[in-house]
Amino acid sequence: MRQFPAGLPETLAAEVDSLGEEIMAAIAREVPAYARPLEGGFGRGVRRGVAEALHRFLTVVEAGPHCAPDLAASREVYVRLGRGEVHSGRSLDNLLSAYRVGARVSWRRLGEAAVRHGGVDAAGLVSLAEMMFAYIDGISAASAEGYAAEQFAAGGERERLLDRIGEMLLTGAPADAVAQVAEAASVRLPRRLAAVLIPARPEPQPVAGREPAASVVVPAGLVPAGSAPAVPAPGRTEPFLLPADYPRAVQGQDTWLFMGSAERGPARAALAKRLAGLAAVVGPAVPWGQAKASAARARFARDARSAGRLAGAVAADPLFTDEHLSALVLARDPGLVTDLATRLLAPLDGLPSRTRERLAETLLHWLSLRGQRGLIAERLHIHPQTVRYRVNQLRELFGPCLEDPDVRFDLELVLRAGATGTGTGTEPAAASDDGNGSAEPARPDSAAGAVARR
Repeated sequence: MRQFPAGLPETLAAEVDSLGEEIMAAIAREVPAYARPLEGGFGRGVRRGVAEALHRFLTVVEAGPHCAPDLAASREVYVRLGRGEVHSGRSLDNLLSAYRVGARVSWRRLGEAAVRHGGVDAAGLVSLAEMMFAYIDGISAASAEGYAAEQFAAGGERERLLDRIGEMLLTGAPADAVAQVAEAASVRLPRRLAAVLIPARPEPQPVAGREPAASVVVPAGLVPAGSAPAVPAPGRTEPFLLPADYPRAVQGQDTWLFMGSAERGPARAALAKRLAGLAAVVGPAVPWGQAKASAARARFARDARSAGRLAGAVAADPLFTDEHLSALVLARDPGLVTDLATRLLAPLDGLPSRTRERLAETLLHWLSLRGQRGLIAERLHIHPQTVRYRVNQLRELFGPCLEDPDVRFDLELVLRAGATGTGTGTEPAAASDDGNGSAEPARPDSAAGAVARR
């Protein structure tokens, strides 16, 4: 490839000063994101970028068409411009559009000057165009690199701040301190939020003939948004992705999320679907300044369920604490419930354990369903005659106290808490129900006097 005519760089240099102003006017006119006065740091950055691009292009022309464009000396300028777009909250497309506008305006002016005053023929004009667009490709790539690097850094910083906010909410940090960190992370905390506890899963047991899966740091089924997928938790068909915009914290092996209120309707259904299979516990929705209380409720519910004190919530996945408030009240003081059950269910002491459990279950349904024999039979999958037989047995054991509203309330309370009394009996040798009202195991004499009124 032959050299350009002598004096071409000087011919083009004569156009640079006015060309720079024309380029900036065209950018402001054609790229809406830059349609504002070129003042302050923004204006200085644009002017410097345009001037640097034009003068560096002249050095490329001076080197000749046989040399590839060398961006080493000015590359950092365009990397910084890309980074600056992230800080300004603009898309990279705006900057690249500005480069294309600048290239078009430059090519029109410099091409005309090269032909009229520089003696460049058609072949030289083609070479000049190729060099210009290769140069624009180079500075576009440098800016794209800067933009991506800054996005990654900003994303990492935001993730760190979200973690910090989660820790502060979990520990009950002062509201003004939380608000300050949230502002730094550009996070708008919802007026009400709920603490979501995703407990650690037990280590999977190795399957015969199969190598155990490699352990992961995050709880099973959890992967940060954007990372490689993990093995789904049991009960899930896909791994759970940590939401990108919610405060979160890791405490021990448990993961905490602080999510916007989903107190009812479609929002709750969507959250339940998203958390299904993780054994998650969702605390009550509270003002964000009280997030520690929501977390405390979720933690208590998890511990109570693990200890078997939430009989009605065993299958709840996820467990929404506000749907099991009465059970949580009962679980708050298990010793008190046990003492109450020991006193109230004393008439069942001495019965074989299976009989005691069967009668306690029948008593609970009889109390909660207000004695509706058909409905009780349906719930227990037994014959109505069997229900009548058991209720008669209960009346003999408990006596007239079953008619006392206070005693009935207390009995239903302890039975709903999962208590069936202490019991001292052994397994019966007699047959169980046959579902048609046939005789059940023999029972001791009535213990009606064992239940004292409150």
